[in-house]
Amino acid sequence: MNDTDQIHRRDHAAKQRRIDPSLLVGIEREIEECHRVSNARRLVEVLPFVALYLAGAKLAASAEGNGWLLAFGIVLMGLAMNTLGILIHEGLHGLLARSPAANHFWSFLCGLPLLVSASAYRKTHSDHHFEFGRKADFGTYRQHLGKPALVWAAYLLQLVFGSVLYILLIPVLGMRGASWKVRVGIVVELALISGWVTWLVHVFPARTWLTYWIAPSLVMMMLTNIRGLASHALGDLEDIYLSSRTVGSNPLVRFLFLHENYHLEHHLFPQVPSYHLSRAHRLVWDRLPRALYAKSYAGFLGGFFRSLHGLGLSPLGVIRPAEKVTASGFQNPRDSRKAS
Repeated sequence: MNDTDQIHRRDHAAKQRRIDPSLLVGIEREIEECHRVSNARRLVEVLPFVALYLAGAKLAASAEGNGWLLAFGIVLMGLAMNTLGILIHEGLHGLLARSPAANHFWSFLCGLPLLVSASAYRKTHSDHHFEFGRKADFGTYRQHLGKPALVWAAYLLQLVFGSVLYILLIPVLGMRGASWKVRVGIVVELALISGWVTWLVHVFPARTWLTYWIAPSLVMMMLTNIRGLASHALGDLEDIYLSSRTVGSNPLVRFLFLHENYHLEHHLFPQVPSYHLSRAHRLVWDRLPRALYAKSYAGFLGGFFRSLHGLGLSPLGVIRPAEKVTASGFQNPRDSRKAS
């Protein structure tokens, strides 16, 4: 293959990883509105989870030997803490607050109980979006491991230990290829996190930080691992529509996951805040030529483990939303606009 062929091949691959602009004909203004960042909307989104954590802490504090009440309180705190990983992710895209300084400050605070440097995470996550499926992307595995058995081993490790591995590897991967300024930021943030942990374990009894931090973190990690695996596992690295997965879910799950179940939509529109992802989904879904879809996270896990037999790596949950719309007797909105 000569240099010209290689360039054309790379260009074709790059186009395959971007949404076709023609799919957005007629909804450009609505999609643009979905990109608006609102501090008020973010506050409204976050406050219920602050209340949820406080309610869980109240139950845990009043358990007085009642194991079930203590466990329920820990689960509530874990559900609330689950949003921290999603919120720091929002901050990586500059969507946590309108002010860049406030955005970074809140990103750092969200990462503090997660033991994650926001600066390191931002570097690795930028690579995940801009170099998706390439060597710089460590959010997907096939390009690094090749053999199906190794890819499946990575999937299973992510499902069980993903959050712990993120904590250990993000600083290392964040340093790779980073500017000196970013590296200094990573070191400073890790020092602050270490100082916070040292202060916490010395000031408070072990029972306190085990109950209100470590135990809820285990709940959070389980949810994060499942959500993270469902995002890209058994996808197509070269096709933007099949590279990430939308999980239908019920209203409660969508609320608890801050609409991150719409992960395909997030990769199509990385600068759309979480509180607008559901609207972006409604606008674009019936126009997509193909997509990865699961009705629920339980449904995804069922399909995932069925694919484990034989170590298959074919995309899981491929559907064709646009064809379903036309087959149902309704004209695709994009075609309707063209006809007019």
